[in-house]
Amino acid sequence: MDKASDRSVIVISSLVSGARVGGGLSCAALERDGWRTELVPTVIMGRHPGQGAPGGGPVSAAVIASTLDAMLDQGRAKAAGAVLTGYFRQPDQVEAAARFLVEAKRRNPALTVLVDPILGDGTGEAGRLYIPEETAAAIRDRLLPLADIITPNLFELSWLSGRRLKSESDIAEAARALAPAALVTSARDTQTRIGALAVTATRLQRVSANRIEPAPNGTGDLFAAAALSLHLSGALWPDAAEAGAARVWRALNDARRAGASELVLSAELVRGRADAPGADIRRTALGDAAPVWVTGVDGAPGGWAAVSLDLYGGAPARAQVFKTFEDVLASDTQIIAVDMPIGFEDSPSGPGGRACEREARAMLGPRRSSVFSSPLRAALSAETHPDAQTRNRAAGGPGLSKQAFNLFPKLREVDALMRPDLEGVVFESHPELIIAALTGAPARHSKKTADGRAERLALLEAHGLARSLFNPHPFAHKSCAPDDLVDAGLCALAARRIAAGRALQLPADAPRDGRGLRMAIFA
Repeated sequence: MDKASDRSVIVISSLVSGARVGGGLSCAALERDGWRTELVPTVIMGRHPGQGAPGGGPVSAAVIASTLDAMLDQGRAKAAGAVLTGYFRQPDQVEAAARFLVEAKRRNPALTVLVDPILGDGTGEAGRLYIPEETAAAIRDRLLPLADIITPNLFELSWLSGRRLKSESDIAEAARALAPAALVTSARDTQTRIGALAVTATRLQRVSANRIEPAPNGTGDLFAAAALSLHLSGALWPDAAEAGAARVWRALNDARRAGASELVLSAELVRGRADAPGADIRRTALGDAAPVWVTGVDGAPGGWAAVSLDLYGGAPARAQVFKTFEDVLASDTQIIAVDMPIGFEDSPSGPGGRACEREARAMLGPRRSSVFSSPLRAALSAETHPDAQTRNRAAGGPGLSKQAFNLFPKLREVDALMRPDLEGVVFESHPELIIAALTGAPARHSKKTADGRAERLALLEAHGLARSLFNPHPFAHKSCAPDDLVDAGLCALAARRIAAGRALQLPADAPRDGRGLRMAIFA
């Protein structure tokens, strides 16, 4: 599980001072999503080679190696969420990066490594390498085996795999032989549409958008960085590819409207698919695959509001209201993230409730009041507010608010069903903590305000949940309030992060209650 502070990405690629390409563009895109970036340049140039003599030159492998060693010593690899590698000029530069990645992964097994193998472009016999062949071979032999995800274009995939790619199945087989996952760019859909193929061990999906010509340099750099950012926030690679394609189209369209010769990173770029009018982003599953559902759940007047996502994006998200939590458990879902405490202390471990609640408040700042202190187990069976107050105090705890007491029926319903062997299925979550984990900061507005609802809907949409799922609100208010469904949607994003192994867990070393239930909040 990642930590809240793991919002840094190490980028090993080119620094082109006079153009929005390469590592500089990757860093700019990641910074817009709130990631701290740490660029280790492999070359320093004054402009893109396509614009004339670039000036500058390669950074020596010795300098790169010593820079990366210093970062290891400083703990930067252990603190990072990912490493993105891009352009290399010399094979010994690749070797320095490979040695760093081996050690970085040893120190931080959760580190995501994205290798963008920048070798050349073109198609078929017209394709060409624009780096030395020995450098391309070093990337193939030394970096690809360390990658969690690769982002080659079609020519690069063909060269790296040594295969002629005549069909989508050829592309999938070639990509799967090289890395656990791949986003293969320049995959033409029709003469007027361009996109990428998202390849994982079990799925092949196409993402496409309307073409914009001429396309400035840097689209591949932007796509890789955007997809990585979205994945680190919990999106699976096909979802990240879809939203990443929308961001690239937006940057291209903004450049065209501005008459610019390079990509334009507008302040709204991170808003994703909804901010790409005219892009006509499409995602198509190639081959049959049954949905794999994960579900976010929040208590509602009529039972339990639920939003379910297909992990692989083949089926549209769905919103439901279940009458009981037992009905949720019986549904066809693999992971449930519920906005309800799981596990109750017999006596206080400290002021302010369970350790997970205290840590969550510390992260939430102005939204800390959204985290209630759970009652002690002795109070949970109380049927009246005064009785709950008496029992909680008798066990050493504080008084309980009426608002907290009103949750008791829901608390008891979940607690009656929970067992330690269900902890791989059911996870406690909290919508406000999810927002902080996804964005790096607490929500700006209360969910009870119009601005708060708009803020949360924009975040849900940026992470692949259609606004139409929530707005207009599809249920009677006596069954499910609008903010209940939005909270369930946020919990669904947490469920997806849990499935991807990207979720924040508070505390990292979770205690257990007297029944053996884990007391932790996931986001």
